[in-house]
Amino acid sequence: MKRSLALLALGTFGLAAAGAPRSIPVPREKVSLSCADSYFKSPRQNFLLVDETYRDCTLRLPLALHDRWPGARTFYFIPRVSATLYAKDSKGKGRWLPLSPLVNPGEDPLHRAVNSRGYQAVELTGDLGKLSEVAAQDRPDTVSVGGKLTVCVAPVLAGEEPCATYDITARYRVYTR
Repeated sequence: MKRSLALLALGTFGLAAAGAPRSIPVPREKVSLSCADSYFKSPRQNFLLVDETYRDCTLRLPLALHDRWPGARTFYFIPRVSATLYAKDSKGKGRWLPLSPLVNPGEDPLHRAVNSRGYQAVELTGDLGKLSEVAAQDRPDTVSVGGKLTVCVAPVLAGEEPCATYDITARYRVYTR
């Protein structure tokens, strides 16, 4: 409970002190999606197959947080990221279908604290399910991940912004066998 209140206070203070938070775009080539199908556990890196079920997918973002906030710190990750499927009907008309939110692994999916010494990359997880079932009679074409990730830091030194928001967008092809 204390941790949740501390995160809330940190996030509220950080956003209030910084005014309107500026978003930092994450280059698409730095965003990687890794999924394992539920039957054979075959890894799929930055692509998916239409007939497999993906219960365990990980979005990896190697953000340069040490450059922004050097020294011994604690990073707090607050994700608002989701995955969607673009599917086309027999006439070629497409539509976006929701798949899953991508959240922090562990006990609290919306808040995660990481020591700066152990930080390598932000990882968000999600259950995308079976793409052919989500698309129903349509043909799955592309999986898109997008949203915002807010990263806050503690302790905050004088003159530093306590939080930064990252814009995440990436697309991955869906193939048939």
